[in-house]
Amino acid sequence: MDFLFGKTIPMLSSVLSYRSERQKLISGNVTNIDTEGYQPRELSFKNRLLEAMAKDQTVQVVRTHGKHLPMPDPSGNTYKVEASGEKVSLDKEMTNLAENHLMYNVTADILARKFKSISIFLKDVR
Repeated sequence: MDFLFGKTIPMLSSVLSYRSERQKLISGNVTNIDTEGYQPRELSFKNRLLEAMAKDQTVQVVRTHGKHLPMPDPSGNTYKVEASGEKVSLDKEMTNLAENHLMYNVTADILARKFKSISIFLKDVR
């Protein structure tokens, strides 16, 4: 089945999951804008990207320089939430919300096109 779906669908599914979690976090930031002492939270994308890249690694990765980033432990799919240490800015959060919404829609569209191309392929095979 890997020949049919490849790595694209699992990767796009992971991106949709990330965008969904980020949407919840940004909405929480906007909801708590007037909460005294609340600091906006954000998902740590760098760690998530490194985890995704490490999953299909088939060669042994070795740090050859002390300034190279270490490879993360790919044991889980959890997202790391970090507080920014700043006050919630409605403008910034609304910008984040719009960007995240757009990226989610683009990813869902790419996924839909992938399924459509698979459907066309299967119809042609019959």
